[in-house]
Amino acid sequence: MTMMQRSTRWMSALCLALAAGASCADGAPVHDDYDAFWLSLPGRAFSAADERPLDPPQSFEGQAFRAWGAPTAAGARLPTGQHRIEWLGPDLTIDHHAFPFAGAKVFPGEAPAEVGDDARLFVGSRDVCVQGTPPSASGTAQRHVHVVVVLDAFTPRARRYDLPSLFGSCLALERDDQAGLAFLAGAYHTPAGAQVSDGVDFKRWRLRDGKFTPLPAPPLRIRFPDPQDAYRFTVVAP
Repeated sequence: MTMMQRSTRWMSALCLALAAGASCADGAPVHDDYDAFWLSLPGRAFSAADERPLDPPQSFEGQAFRAWGAPTAAGARLPTGQHRIEWLGPDLTIDHHAFPFAGAKVFPGEAPAEVGDDARLFVGSRDVCVQGTPPSASGTAQRHVHVVVVLDAFTPRARRYDLPSLFGSCLALERDDQAGLAFLAGAYHTPAGAQVSDGVDFKRWRLRDGKFTPLPAPPLRIRFPDPQDAYRFTVVAP
């Protein structure tokens, strides 16, 4: 299957997901839950069942700290099937293996971010994803959710990638059929002459073999019926 054929299939599936009582030609319903919308799309890399409860927020050496899994002594091996994941400031540790921001493959324009109280963790059979907004974020900055994915997280091949943050979500990641990961990079849409954005256009990208590659599919376009409320949106049909 070619890249264009895969993109066409994804857009067709998106059209079906949008139907939900209204045809793509007739318009789309108003959504008020990004999680539910992402989960309605095909090929999710992470599901709601993959989310793990993080320990309560803490501070360590002046940095925000979150963790999941039973702690072990440094150098100690974890029992088979058990994992320990820690997020300190902008840096991640999985089973005593450090994945600092400085060593990550970072999508252009993204900066290191500490973990906030809204941090979330998703653990799949092979990959790990964490997301959260910085504690200092306020106003429209809270729409930027830092997303970190570690592919092949429990193997020597593990590598960290920091993905686009505008309305970022682990649940928005898609596993494609070519052993890659598809993700969305959003940019505000502002009508000509307007001072306030009325939505976001999401371009699809692929992460494969350590590279970010744009995909040829048309952007996923969402619009805010009320430009002051970015958490109620419609989807412009392809």
